[in-house]
Amino acid sequence: MHGASAHRKLNMKSALRRQVLRNLTTDLIKHGRLETTIPRAKELRRLVDKMITLGKRGTEHDRHQIEAYLYKPKDVVPLLMDTYAKRFATRPGGFTRIIPMGNRKGDHAPMAVIEILNTDEPQAEVSFSYLVRSLASMQIAGETKIVDQALSPKMDDDLVYSNKRLFKKALEEQSSREKFAFKIKKAIKNAQISAEQLQEIVDADVARAQKVVDRHSGKKIQRFVKETWPENTPTML
Repeated sequence: MHGASAHRKLNMKSALRRQVLRNLTTDLIKHGRLETTIPRAKELRRLVDKMITLGKRGTEHDRHQIEAYLYKPKDVVPLLMDTYAKRFATRPGGFTRIIPMGNRKGDHAPMAVIEILNTDEPQAEVSFSYLVRSLASMQIAGETKIVDQALSPKMDDDLVYSNKRLFKKALEEQSSREKFAFKIKKAIKNAQISAEQLQEIVDADVARAQKVVDRHSGKKIQRFVKETWPENTPTML
């Protein structure tokens, strides 16, 4: 009877797998984030957490272990033993976050962004950017201020007395809205901002998105034509 596997094989020979993971670990520690497949990201998380833990200890033996595994030790060792050691001084583990990005075009491989948490600047993280982008798209679709509405989701009372199928669907949607509200509250807490400040960030992102839409759709030109010839506006093909 076979025992459990110690790690993911990643469809590679052992020597190639070790080399790829060493490269990815070095790049993630150096740059703070990278995009790769989900299986590689999950395997990478284990190795990066181990390297940061060795950097937090800071002994000479730990330094030798880091230098023996990672490439470019002159660039990476100061980050582990100084920057990340101070950042995660009171955190026992869980130094990375994996954000699914959908499937890659071509081979349809599931992709993800893995990043090292930035407790000093939470608003610089990819997860915060995606949250703001999601709120901005919801605000554009609904044309109302979205943060307060998303923080306190409510289910339509009429659906309680509807048929069983609609009521079950409404419960599932309410559950997903509550999970999204929990994400917003967690992001507000980590970034140490208020709901009003988050709404201002979302409004700025909405305005930026609308400028991009105007630039590519020609709406700015249409507004200029209407203002110039308000009575007899020429048609634009």
